[in-house]
Amino acid sequence: MRRTWGLISQTPIHRHHLKYEKVSVISALSVSPHCLRIGLYFRCLADANFDNVAVADFLRQLLKHLRGHVVVIWDNGRCHKGDAMRALLRRCRRIHLELLPPYAPELNPDEGVWNQTRNALANGRPDDPL
Repeated sequence: MRRTWGLISQTPIHRHHLKYEKVSVISALSVSPHCLRIGLYFRCLADANFDNVAVADFLRQLLKHLRGHVVVIWDNGRCHKGDAMRALLRRCRRIHLELLPPYAPELNPDEGVWNQTRNALANGRPDDPL
């Protein structure tokens, strides 16, 4: 829900049929070693939440695109823990985890990307989330 223009004391209502109740997104920002290139990688799930299996799969796919060691900076969310994540971290020594302090989204550079997206897409509905 966002602000919009409307006549004074008449709340505009936009009605539409939703194909999906929600869309969950996971994303990663990459920065080249000499800060010459920045990349954005993301995956969407319609009507589902990311669990540790989906997060581990996302990281596996991310590693196919990135060379060398990868430092993952993230919060300590529940979907970041579990058997699939532990197995991936044991198998792949290129991944190094750095945890953000709890309740500190302002320290996460990825949050800035999604704040901009939320503002740009507010009150909109794509026909296809993928």
